[in-house]
Amino acid sequence: MIQWPKHSKIICLNTSGEIIAESKRSRLDLSDSLMLWRQEDNPLICSIEVSTKAERWKSWNTENVKMIENHIAYDLEFDAYKVKIERVSTPGKTLCTKPFIWNLEIAADYGDEEHEESTSARRYTGSRFKVARSDASVKSIQSKIEKVFGLPRGSVCLLTPENKKASPRSLIKKLRDKWKNG
Repeated sequence: MIQWPKHSKIICLNTSGEIIAESKRSRLDLSDSLMLWRQEDNPLICSIEVSTKAERWKSWNTENVKMIENHIAYDLEFDAYKVKIERVSTPGKTLCTKPFIWNLEIAADYGDEEHEESTSARRYTGSRFKVARSDASVKSIQSKIEKVFGLPRGSVCLLTPENKKASPRSLIKKLRDKWKNG
């Protein structure tokens, strides 16, 4: 997972200049923080300012700017949003202790351009919405769920319709069949 630089200060502002999300401890999940402000099917338009006092981050050179843009895209696309990122600041010799600013346009990504209005017709594409492969083991899917959601190891347990733990060696197909017939 891509992380914010250590000792980062992150501020997100709406189009009126009001703070809608911020972090002074290098911890900010953009999708969880920003998408609360999105109205129905309209994209969220906002700006983000990032500064850092991390030792390895001296100036807002092209490489550092790109690293932040990759983090923004990863964070939002992971949760089935698409984002357009536009630089307001210009990479160069500006110190990273000064904020670098981007404009963002964030919209839900339903996987196709012309999606149906009903939620059941939406096809989500983010990692949190991917369907487990039929030939995967229960154990591997439990581990994947823990990794994707940042949960502690061993905290996920898939159950059978009888409310018993699914065998870690069994396949997802077998577990699905039990639930369909169960």
